[in-house]
Amino acid sequence: MIWRPSRPSLLAVVALLVLAGGCAADEPVSAGDLPGIPPGAQQATVDRVIDGDTIWVRVDEAGGRLPPATHKVRLLEIDAPEVAGSPAGAECGGEEATAFVQRHLAAGTRVFLLHDREDQDRFERYLRYVWTSDGRFFNHEAVRTGHVSAVLFEPNDAYIDLLRDAEDEARAEGRGIWGEYCPAGNP
Repeated sequence: MIWRPSRPSLLAVVALLVLAGGCAADEPVSAGDLPGIPPGAQQATVDRVIDGDTIWVRVDEAGGRLPPATHKVRLLEIDAPEVAGSPAGAECGGEEATAFVQRHLAAGTRVFLLHDREDQDRFERYLRYVWTSDGRFFNHEAVRTGHVSAVLFEPNDAYIDLLRDAEDEARAEGRGIWGEYCPAGNP
């Protein structure tokens, strides 16, 4: 006979774990603890979204590449159409790209950041690839859905082939800026 806990005893165990701190939602998690997150990625929390390729994150723990503080992060190897109020002016798909990031990287979202060769750009933004806590590579997802384009800013090129393949797929399917949002199929 196999013993199976009754529902009340299972709930009691879960409650004890939560009270003991074993399941706290904001508990630090190392990249190696979650499937899909690359080794060396640093945990952070999204503070706010600027646009389709720039966010602010808060790092709470020392020991990673970014010190504990709030940092402006430019997502690597992607380029989003500009939004109204930007120096370049609004571009087709800019509002949709920003809304996509706001939906998937809302304030309070736990993310994992990975650097490439350059740490910062000329605007002093940190350059990072972003994974969500469920293991999704966000930069790839944004390109695959047609919200942003793949772009190489040398020397940061770790995922450019993957992102270019995702862009080819989005273009072929007419997703986002490749047809859905921009009738000419070109942002």
